[in-house]
Amino acid sequence: MKNSKTFSLTLIAVGAAIIAVLSPMSIPIGIVPITLQTLAVGLIATVLKARETFFAVLLYLILGFIGIPVFTGGASGIAVLFGPTGGFLVAFLLIGSLISFLLEKVNYKPLPSLAVNIICHILMLIVGTIWLKFFTHVDWSMALKLGFTPFLFIEIIKAILVTLFGLALLRALAHSNKYFTKA
Repeated sequence: MKNSKTFSLTLIAVGAAIIAVLSPMSIPIGIVPITLQTLAVGLIATVLKARETFFAVLLYLILGFIGIPVFTGGASGIAVLFGPTGGFLVAFLLIGSLISFLLEKVNYKPLPSLAVNIICHILMLIVGTIWLKFFTHVDWSMALKLGFTPFLFIEIIKAILVTLFGLALLRALAHSNKYFTKA
């Protein structure tokens, strides 16, 4: 039996809500703060399929774009999306969907799932840092210092947590709906 459109829309809304709730929490360390956004996106991507992940992140971005304070520090608006850290937000949409897609391909096995999450969390940093470099017109060395190097270890830790909690959540939810039966 296929899941209903209502169920899919509910998953999208819940996914966007989880990202929105965790995103405002941040630790400012420069132009790019430490946030729980990538953790939220990774968790959503681990639990949901690529389609729902894409639309959950897109909904989150739309909410922020129209002025609801869901971005880091309670920010919102077009200036955030097209500002120095906008590349990280764009990366959530692309890389979040990639995580979901690749996890399905590796059949949610723990070690390959961990590798997918680590690689994709690093890819989020890379996309965000490239955007940051071109937006701020700094050299590559400075862009790496601002958007990549301070966050690499933190993103690896987040990826490990996402994999552990995401796969555990999938096992728990598998009893409630076939959608969550991945392996």
